[in-house]
Amino acid sequence: MEETKGAIKFYVDCVNGKHLPYVLAVELKETGELIGDTGVNEVEGNTDEVEIGYGIFKKYCGNGYATELLKAMTEFIRRTFGINILYGRVMRGNNASVRVLEKNGYEFVKEEFGAEDDPYGNGMLIYKKEC
Repeated sequence: MEETKGAIKFYVDCVNGKHLPYVLAVELKETGELIGDTGVNEVEGNTDEVEIGYGIFKKYCGNGYATELLKAMTEFIRRTFGINILYGRVMRGNNASVRVLEKNGYEFVKEEFGAEDDPYGNGMLIYKKEC
């Protein structure tokens, strides 16, 4: 419980201080109901580039929320942090997230294997957007 409280405090401090990593809950505008999350962090070793992540609960998929979220977060990161190179990483086979990235102007860069965030070992597709 203490570790969880510490993590929450850390992320709240990042958001309040407007520094990375930046993690936010995603809510429905109409009801305030939690429907997912999003986060942005520096690309390791390069403070001028970030990796953006997002997730929408399955119950809410197919409604355009992820596309809207990625568009808003891409613009927010560019405006707030002055970062113009963003990456998105998608597990191979996650075609819905690939479509979300492509709708938002992210372009395929490469495929990566052996990443620690690839739980099934299928490979990660790396997309990039330069604003």
